[in-house]
Amino acid sequence: MIRSIALVFIVALCHVAVAQEDECYDVQSAVGNEPDFAADVCAINEALDNGPDYDTARDIYENGRGDSKVTLQELARAEYPTDSYQKYATFFEDDRWMDTLIIDAFNKKAPFTTDTKRVQMIKKLLQSSVLVQQVFFHIDSALDKAESNNPRGALVSWDKGMATYYGAEEQCSPFGNGQARGIEFDTMRDGVAMTNSAVHGAFLRGGEALQQDTLSSDNFQILDEARLEVIKQVTIIYIQAVFKYATLMDEGLEDGDDVEKAQAEGFAYFHAIIPLIADIDRQGADAVLAAFNIADEPDEDLAEEVKPILRDIFDDLGIDEDEVNDFDGSRTAAYVIPEVTSCRLDNQFSDGAGAVVPDVDG
Repeated sequence: MIRSIALVFIVALCHVAVAQEDECYDVQSAVGNEPDFAADVCAINEALDNGPDYDTARDIYENGRGDSKVTLQELARAEYPTDSYQKYATFFEDDRWMDTLIIDAFNKKAPFTTDTKRVQMIKKLLQSSVLVQQVFFHIDSALDKAESNNPRGALVSWDKGMATYYGAEEQCSPFGNGQARGIEFDTMRDGVAMTNSAVHGAFLRGGEALQQDTLSSDNFQILDEARLEVIKQVTIIYIQAVFKYATLMDEGLEDGDDVEKAQAEGFAYFHAIIPLIADIDRQGADAVLAAFNIADEPDEDLAEEVKPILRDIFDDLGIDEDEVNDFDGSRTAAYVIPEVTSCRLDNQFSDGAGAVVPDVDG
């Protein structure tokens, strides 16, 4: 299922010969290695799909590939001082919570006691939490630099956030999660997920504000609101992921099927947004986490409560129901690539879409 979804949106990326005249954003800065992180995630996924080959996957995680200057492990244990990173570190009571979980999975430490639990935790946490936290770090840094009257530095950080979100290989980036969920939840417009289109629009507005000669209070407000929009859309993507796997657990348990994989995927994906949910409803966040807790046997009653708990706080999150919709796995096979697609699918960070200006300063 996941591979078929990836194929659908990769084909959609190539189907842009006749594109709508959407307003799109081209980065103005050197973005360094940021696009390569998603490519490293893809390489780890390939190793884990083969065997799984934990040794190769761990080597890529810890050391990168080829001339990688920054590794995924360095991202996972960065201990950034920014607001978003510290929110998560405080919630999990661990400054290196992502690396802790990934290394526990590599080491087969409980609750990662099966290949399914180990593989899904590593793959999904890397694509969601690790890359999402890097996006959040860059957009938080952009705001901090703007507050310090450094719009040029802010623009560099802002552009790096967009590069991380898209990645060089879209199927292994947050953008890829957005596309897959957009198809499954029928939240696609002109070939691009509504979440991804909104994220692109936010980067456009923020980037244009930072290119002005002076950073006025109005431009700073535009940047601040764009940052919040990115966070909101990321939250929607991973609420959709949580809805998907709660549905698969609920239906699977009702039919007497093995739901270990769905439980593990939901557990990993929910980590990307747990503190954001807990800010509004800590009890609800704990209940959702309990439904996916891979240390426990799956429980149909707990799985059934996931969607109502999250829907109850949509208003507090500033989310409309039609922005999330509901999961239907049959939409993947039924999805038809539109003849006219959006230029927001053109990934400027992909190897096949033109070279990104190298960051000579490292």
